Amino acid sequence: MRPGLSLAETLRSRRFWWLYLAVVLASPSMFIPFAHVSASARDLGVADAQAVGLVGLVGIGSLVGRFAIGALADRIGRILTLTLVQASAGLAYLLWLGASGHLALAIFAMWFGLSYGGIVSLLPAICMDLFGPRAVSSIIGTLYTGAALGNLLGPVVAGAVFDRWGSYAVVLWACVLLSALATVASA
Repeated sequence: MRPGLSLAETLRSRRFWWLYLAVVLASPSMFIPFAHVSASARDLGVADAQAVGLVGLVGIGSLVGRFAIGALADRIGRILTLTLVQASAGLAYLLWLGASGHLALAIFAMWFGLSYGGIVSLLPAICMDLFGPRAVSSIIGTLYTGAALGNLLGPVVAGAVFDRWGSYAVVLWACVLLSALATVASA
């Protein structure tokens, strides 16, 4: 096995920065459902317990995705699988956008969770594939700094947009767009 790149060498790699860009672009949409899907459900008249349960369904989907998507990636390749699950996450938002009740939101939550879990499980393995074991922990940590801003601002901005327009439509379309851009950057 090759020793791999140092963190400094990795930071000079164009491939690292494309992957970093994909993480930056994807991160706002990755965290918005955790903060807003239950509120969106309540706005549609879904009972409180069912609305809050949607976040749990994202978690269940994520757990399944971490195993199932990882197995798929071992067969068809990690970069291709990352591209597919990133696109899948964006497409899931179209279901949320058209949802009129609990069932559609539950399907969204599971679908999105599956995609999210796949992305989370793939990024460390992709770092190992691309940059080797030498500094993989530092590389993964550096890569995940790209998620910090989206993690922090995505749900807050989504809430502000909802407060301004009284609808999640603009937020959801932005998530579709960000996921599409992240899909292109990850390819």
